[in-house]
Amino acid sequence: MTDSAPGVEQLDVVDEVGRYLRTAPRDEVHERGEWHRVFHCQIVTLRNGVPTAVLQRRTRSKAAFPGLLDISAAGHLAAGETPLDGVRELEEELGVRPASADLVPLGVRRLADDSGEGTLNCELTSVYLLRDDRPLTDYVLARDEVDAVFDVPIADLLALFEGGPSITLHGVTSAGHADAGEATFEATLDDLVPSSEYWVVLMVMAQRFLAGEGPLAV
Repeated sequence: MTDSAPGVEQLDVVDEVGRYLRTAPRDEVHERGEWHRVFHCQIVTLRNGVPTAVLQRRTRSKAAFPGLLDISAAGHLAAGETPLDGVRELEEELGVRPASADLVPLGVRRLADDSGEGTLNCELTSVYLLRDDRPLTDYVLARDEVDAVFDVPIADLLALFEGGPSITLHGVTSAGHADAGEATFEATLDDLVPSSEYWVVLMVMAQRFLAGEGPLAV
């Protein structure tokens, strides 16, 4: 869900099962509602023994879902890239440089919705988990993409999706920069990128992964 200037970023257009069809500019792909590939990675950790997800807050300048909380890193795969090439999103957005072998695959999610980039967004999303235990202060945010990062106990996030009114988030704004600072706020479902079913499945998989359980799939 990264943003780029119209016509600059080239994407591979695929069919609904991922077979390559052609290459086209990103804005055209979205306007035509064509299937394309996307990378998602959710970072998880244990903070004092508590299973925790690291969420990013998208900057308010983003074309899609500005100012909302999102999974740790996400982005379109450029033309010619494979799903694991999406690991670059972690470095670009968060300053995290994992080996591809450290990513835990959860499978491919098929999504068709209105993402704010054109009339229809049709994505085949390769979804991964990554355990990374560094503190939030050690992230280095791309501030044109990410405003802040937050630790969220997974159980609290799941309770929110079960009908809880709000959860308290603790994080760091501008992490990795001279003006970094602590951030705390009360978040409701309206503060998250909409997709309740996906959030719940992803967080359940994160819990299983941290507990050494399986199976793991979206």
